[in-house]
Amino acid sequence: MEYIFMIINKIKNQLISQLQPIYLKINNNSHNHSSLVKSITHLEIIVVSHIFEKLKLINRHRLIYNILEKDLKNIHSLSLFTYSKNEWMKNKNK
Repeated sequence: MEYIFMIINKIKNQLISQLQPIYLKINNNSHNHSSLVKSITHLEIIVVSHIFEKLKLINRHRLIYNILEKDLKNIHSLSLFTYSKNEWMKNKNK
């Protein structure tokens, strides 16, 4: 479990450093799939950042993939939910 915590923490720190998020949540959903107990194969990342304000969805995802390139080698599935601050506030109020 410590290994999983270290990897998720590394991913979190890289995203914080590069995106300066207003909100960031990383969920390890590997346990919902037939994966090894001590592995990270399925991640969900929810991130809200002012950097996304003028970026299209595909470019937001590319940016995250570039930031995490080295850490994604063993990840089978990465679900990204990327929002600008305005988008997040609109969705939050629904």
